[in-house]
Amino acid sequence: MGFDDFNLISLYLAAVTRCKYAWGKFCQLLPLLTNRHLPLLTRGRVYSTCVRSVMLHASDMWAVTADTLNRLRCNDRTMIRWICNVKAKDEVSSDALLTKLGIQDVDKLLRTSSMRWLGHVGCSTNWIARVRKIEVVAQKRPGRPKKTWEEVAKK
Repeated sequence: MGFDDFNLISLYLAAVTRCKYAWGKFCQLLPLLTNRHLPLLTRGRVYSTCVRSVMLHASDMWAVTADTLNRLRCNDRTMIRWICNVKAKDEVSSDALLTKLGIQDVDKLLRTSSMRWLGHVGCSTNWIARVRKIEVVAQKRPGRPKKTWEEVAKK
């Protein structure tokens, strides 16, 4: 098992752990989040503040893979459907539910937080800025080279 495999496994475990804690917080707040007497916008604010913040804690430093993003999105949408009392067979789009709750999609939140983190790193004048400029001379591996933060940010 190489260093890249270790990073992917640790990223996967971080996402799984964050989802577990988010589900724990969601279950604690379930009576409030499914209360019919509260407007959907209020429930959306409570969900975003209390549950999503747990799920996305420290995600600004993650190198998000498609599997991680899919896991976060699936958990997020399942909770949102539960809040809105919508079953999968009802064929209501997730975008419509996000609009009703007044919250953004997880993809946008992850991109925003990683761009914010990249901005902090870009403005730093300490060792982080020097390390970003180091060119590593190594034997070329087969396949596409790994993306840098700058390449991800340009996308």
